[in-house]
Amino acid sequence: MTNLPKVVERSKKRRGRGIGSGKGGHTSGRGEKGQKSRGSIGVLFEGMKMKKSLLKRLPLMRGKGKFHPKKGRREKIESFKNKK
Repeated sequence: MTNLPKVVERSKKRRGRGIGSGKGGHTSGRGEKGQKSRGSIGVLFEGMKMKKSLLKRLPLMRGKGKFHPKKGRREKIESFKNKK
């Protein structure tokens, strides 16, 4: 037992596990106010835009799969978001 090495690394602090944990409290690492502290922001959220939004600029999908677009359209959206 006396020959065991000493533990050097500390365990990570886990957020939102009570005030005594060091990262607890009522905000638990989210900050005080604002949209990000209140809930999640949608993937396609763009804020107040004067130009046309990204969804308006994409071609109109017609038919049965309108609300569940195929991979192609979703990949276009993600690649467009990554360019900004």
